[in-house]
Amino acid sequence: MEAFQKYKSFNGNKSIEELQYNISIAINRLENLKLELEFYAILIHKPFFKNHMINLYESLSIFKKELKAISDNRVALLNKMYSHSNHIRNKIECDDLACDYFFIKEHDNIELRVFNFHEAFLDLKFRLFQYLESVFVN
Repeated sequence: MEAFQKYKSFNGNKSIEELQYNISIAINRLENLKLELEFYAILIHKPFFKNHMINLYESLSIFKKELKAISDNRVALLNKMYSHSNHIRNKIECDDLACDYFFIKEHDNIELRVFNFHEAFLDLKFRLFQYLESVFVN
């Protein structure tokens, strides 16, 4: 999968309500990925692969490590997003430009991390699906 998107921020003129809404949607999407990640982990542990595949166990081991890293990254990102969501609520009390800039910059940084996470996850899924298709028993 080679057509990576480039992140672009449009948060400079958004209201607090929009920021809260966007972060809640992003949190919801990351929360829902837990089940999908668990499914992939179970899938690569099942014994329905062709016999005598070269580097089968090594390749599966690499995918297991990558799934674990993605899963750990998802949890860390969710923790950061929950914290940021709480900070957004506090932003309502902040009325100066420096404070606005800080929150928008923080929001942009988190959005970029979420964007990069989803790109990495899509790449992993693409590679995993291609590999599994080649090693499944017909």
